[in-house]
Amino acid sequence: MSDSPFPPKPLMSAVKARDVARDFKAWSEHLHELGLIAEANRAERDAQWWMTYAVALSQIPPGRTDPTD
Repeated sequence: MSDSPFPPKPLMSAVKARDVARDFKAWSEHLHELGLIAEANRAERDAQWWMTYAVALSQIPPGRTDPTD
């Protein structure tokens, strides 16, 4: 077992994480239109988290398995 706190490979690509963020953003806007403000705010926070994750994943060069190397 490695001493690294990071998984050996990202769980998904940066593009996939970005797409999940976009889905949450669209869901947030839909919920807001329905008047479900608390749920819309939660979906917006989820969208922001996924976009941050996508940006972090995009900083790992292709073929690199450990971001601490």
